[in-house]
Amino acid sequence: MPLSSVRAAAAILILVAVPSATALAHAVCGARVFPATLTMDDPGVNDELSLPTITYQPIPPSGGNPSGRIVDFGWEWDKTITRDLGFGINDDYLSQRGAGQNLNGWDNLSLTLKDQPPCDEADEFMFAFGVIREFARSGSSLLVNAGAIDAVSNTTPTVYFGKGAGNLSIGYFRPLAVTGELGYQISDSPPVSPSQWNYAASLQYSLPYLQQNVKALNAPAFFTHLIPLVEIAMATPTIGPTTGTIAPGVLYEATTWQAGIEALIPATGATRQLQGTGFIVQFHVFLDDVMPNSLGRPLFNTNLWQR
Repeated sequence: MPLSSVRAAAAILILVAVPSATALAHAVCGARVFPATLTMDDPGVNDELSLPTITYQPIPPSGGNPSGRIVDFGWEWDKTITRDLGFGINDDYLSQRGAGQNLNGWDNLSLTLKDQPPCDEADEFMFAFGVIREFARSGSSLLVNAGAIDAVSNTTPTVYFGKGAGNLSIGYFRPLAVTGELGYQISDSPPVSPSQWNYAASLQYSLPYLQQNVKALNAPAFFTHLIPLVEIAMATPTIGPTTGTIAPGVLYEATTWQAGIEALIPATGATRQLQGTGFIVQFHVFLDDVMPNSLGRPLFNTNLWQR
């Protein structure tokens, strides 16, 4: 595989494997809890910590070079400013082995600011809007020089939504929910690094919702905490092919924490040329439940939408 191809592969693998430098949060709207998803964000604004998020992606053999792999170790801290407004800081450490070169180093730092208007509890509908800023060259110079991380900063205005099916008449359909995210990533220098659309969606089936709001399950307690789901996360640049992943998996939702695992399956031909099927795992702590009187509470106990 030529060096330029390896660099492009590394950059795209980071793009499709990592949750696009977005804040991860659980969101509550009436009886509905939208959990923290692994490859996209949801419309929640809360105090939480994701540590770690581990992503594994194989690189297929190409151009006479053997196969390789990329492992990414990520973290994220989300902090509320007011009850509806919050920010998130996240970064990750990348390790690539094989496929023509070996790389190690920190990715660029990203900052997210997000605001959540009041939700519609009866319809289990909520949305939020925000902006994500990636600070180029805040990460490893080795990764920048290899083309594995962005050398140009970018800003992404983003909207988020979640909709539960709790008002359906068929009881076993009521635990269904969808969430979505749409953002336009604006490059500081489009001729060097193209701008792109980032879009994602998830389909979830909440067994906790079924247990608490539809019908008690005659099953071990472990299963009443599970949320099977599938996520699709895509990116379409102004120049170049669309890449993305399909991520089926399951989440375990406890009172103060959440754990999840999903497969990462290439969603397009361009993606399959660069990566095989990998996986992502995450451990997520709800600081607003663990530390409600310190790190888990807003800096200002007010809601900008309800004054």
